[in-house]
Amino acid sequence: MESIEKYLVLIHVLAAIIGIGPAFVLPIITHSAKTSSQLRFVFHLNDKINKFPKFGGIILVVTGILLMVLDHTGFTKMWLNVSLVLFILIEILIIGFLEPAMKRAGKLIKKHKGEGIPEGYLPMARKINTLSRIVHTLTVLIIILMVIRP
Repeated sequence: MESIEKYLVLIHVLAAIIGIGPAFVLPIITHSAKTSSQLRFVFHLNDKINKFPKFGGIILVVTGILLMVLDHTGFTKMWLNVSLVLFILIEILIIGFLEPAMKRAGKLIKKHKGEGIPEGYLPMARKINTLSRIVHTLTVLIIILMVIRP
């Protein structure tokens, strides 16, 4: 492997760790909130931490494409094509469904007065959790494909 390819692989792996790690932890933190104040804090934390998965995702795409070009792989390997399709699907789910659901839930929580969980939050949380599980499952599938390269 050429020197530049080694560095690109390193950046690619680091971007995956830095980008994916927080995305897996955030739902656990969110689920642990039991009061309105805790939910407000968690959603504030989500806003700050969500920058890592977004930035990591961009780096993953750029380094992945560069590696394909340098390796002259193109779209000849099925595992790579499936990984790209899954990645695009993940981005559609996040941008089109998960982020809007999180924003709606965050707005509901911000305007809620009192310490109880706002009425209407639980159905939103179930939808967010379902979407998160789907995204996490697809992410794990990509990681498996990247490691075993069937």
